[in-house]
Amino acid sequence: MKDEAYSYIIDLINEGKIKYGEIYFINDIAAELNMSRTPVRDAIQRLGEENRIDILPSRGFRLHYLTEDEIVQLFNFSSAIEGYCAARLAETYKSQGHSSYVVQLGTLVKKMHSSDLEHISFKEFYFLDNEFHRVLISSLEDNYFINLNDAKKGFPDRPELHLIKNFISRSDILQAHQRILDAICSGDSGKAFLAMLSHADMIFRCYKSNKNSSSNDK
Repeated sequence: MKDEAYSYIIDLINEGKIKYGEIYFINDIAAELNMSRTPVRDAIQRLGEENRIDILPSRGFRLHYLTEDEIVQLFNFSSAIEGYCAARLAETYKSQGHSSYVVQLGTLVKKMHSSDLEHISFKEFYFLDNEFHRVLISSLEDNYFINLNDAKKGFPDRPELHLIKNFISRSDILQAHQRILDAICSGDSGKAFLAMLSHADMIFRCYKSNKNSSSNDK
């Protein structure tokens, strides 16, 4: 039952139904699932250990606010790992003229272009965004980084981060993905790395600018 409760709360997060700044209560979740508090409390504890939520003693829980170290960690991961993946993929594309990973990235970008970005569901848009990064990391074909990306404390599978105040627009994310794809297809590894770095920096600055306002909400 605790696994059921965990999956239920994760689904709420992935669908954008749990918002920053709002407090949620174990009793309410238990009532919605028609189960006792114990399995829900266990699920909440697990999510807290994964830094997905902040547990408020005797009050409930809310979405986890990024710490300064976590913000830097996310930026370093995107810059170093994904930047390297983009650079290597550009080299492969230049030498071979084809890559299944580039095809996958192109398909995801086309789906974003063909979608009504401002009206598709939070879950659908986040899937397209996250899948782009997952394919990029998978292109390295290194199980260590693939497993790191899939880990519960990994990156970038954190849809709730899109819910912080004044987050960059969906169209800005699409444009960033297009620039990365174009750079990879140019075969210029340095350009591909910088395109990924620019995307990471854009998100990093957004997190940083929101940190103080998030802290004030605590």
